[in-house]
Amino acid sequence: MTSKIQNTKIERAVFIEFVRLLYTARWPIVVVGAAILTVGVAVGRQTGDVVAPLIGFTGLLVSIARLVLCTVFDHTVARRPLDLAAAKRWEYRLGIGVIATGVCVGGFAVRGFMLPDITAHMVAGSLVFGYCAGTTTRFSIRPWIVKASIAVAAIPAILGALWNFDLMHVAQAMLFLIFFLGAFELISYIHDTTVEQLTLRAEAAHLARLDVLTRLPNRLHLDEHFDELTAQMAQRGDGFALISIDLDFFKDANDRFGHAAGDQILRLVADRLTATIGDDDLAARIGGDEFVVIQAHVTDPDGAEQLGHRIVAALSEPYPIDGATALLGASFGVALAPQDGTTLGRLLRKADASLYTAKRNRPARSRALPIHDTVPLAPDLCIEFELCTKPAETRPS
Repeated sequence: MTSKIQNTKIERAVFIEFVRLLYTARWPIVVVGAAILTVGVAVGRQTGDVVAPLIGFTGLLVSIARLVLCTVFDHTVARRPLDLAAAKRWEYRLGIGVIATGVCVGGFAVRGFMLPDITAHMVAGSLVFGYCAGTTTRFSIRPWIVKASIAVAAIPAILGALWNFDLMHVAQAMLFLIFFLGAFELISYIHDTTVEQLTLRAEAAHLARLDVLTRLPNRLHLDEHFDELTAQMAQRGDGFALISIDLDFFKDANDRFGHAAGDQILRLVADRLTATIGDDDLAARIGGDEFVVIQAHVTDPDGAEQLGHRIVAALSEPYPIDGATALLGASFGVALAPQDGTTLGRLLRKADASLYTAKRNRPARSRALPIHDTVPLAPDLCIEFELCTKPAETRPS
C-alpha cells in the first residue's frame, strides 16, 4: 500500500513538472507569432490579398494571449504551489493556445495554396513544416497537445496543396502527410524519454525526503510540507495541528528482542500511522521512536485530540516479532497552528511540552500496568517482557 501511494505521488510530481516545462516555452511563442505575422503581411503585399494579413495578425494576437497566460501562470504558482487539479487546468489552457496557433498556421496554408502566386505556396509550405517541427520537439511531453496542434496545421495544408492538382503539389501534399504521420513516432520517443528522466529525478528527490528505515517522510520532507501548509493557512485561513508521538517501552522491547526486532517494530509503527491518518495528513519520523503527524484542515482542537487517541490505540496493538509478541504503548501531545505558533520549531516545542505534561500528570503506575492511552496488557503477553511477573519501579516512559 505504501509503495502504491509513493508511486502515485511520483506520477503526480512528474505530471506537475510536465506542466511547468510547458510554460517555459516563451521564445518559441514569440518566434511563431512573428513568423505568422511576417508571412501574412508579405503574402498580402505580394498578392494584394487581404485574408493572409488578417490571418497573420490573428496569429500574433494568439501568441500575445499565450504569453499573457504564461505570465499569469508564473504569478499564480509563485503564490501557491501547483497541485494535481490545478496542473490539469493549466495544461488544458495551454493546450488550447497551442492548438489555436496551429489553426492559424493551417488557415494560412489553405489561403496560401488558393492564391495563384506560386511564391505564396512556397511560403505556406515552409511555415507548415517549420511550425510542425518546432511544436513536435517542444511540446511532445504532452502528446495530446502536439498531435492536435500539428493535425490542425498539417491536414488543411494537405488539402490546400491538393487544391492545385498537379504533380508537384500532389508531391508536396504527400510530404506533408508522410512527415505528419512520421512525427507520431518522434512524439512517443520524446515523451517516453522525458517521462523516464523526470521519473528518475522525482524518485531521487522522493528518496532524499524519506526516512531510510520506515520509509516515512523525514525532517526535510516535514519542513517542506509545513511550509506548504503555512502558505495555505495565510491564503485560506486553514488551521492545522501538529501531533508529537512517543512510543512507551520501546527501549525495553529493543533490549529484550534485539535491534533487528526494534527496526521491525518501527516499520510496523510507520504502517499503522499511515493507515490511521487522513489523505491530506502527513506522518514523519524525526528520530529514534519519535514521530510527528501534521493534521491538515483543523478548526476544532477536539479533532486533533481524537486523531491522537486513534493513533495511540493503533500503536498499542500487539506487535508480532519472530514468533513472540511485543506490547508497547504510546503518548501524544498536540499543538495548533496558528494558536500555538506559526513556525515548526515553536509548534514542536509546544507539542513536546504537551506530551511530557501528559506523561507527568497521568497516574503513577508500574511498567506492568496499562495507562489511559494504551490498550490493556494481556498477562501472557506481559510475561514475554518479564514485566508482569513482579511489580516494577514506577517511572514515566
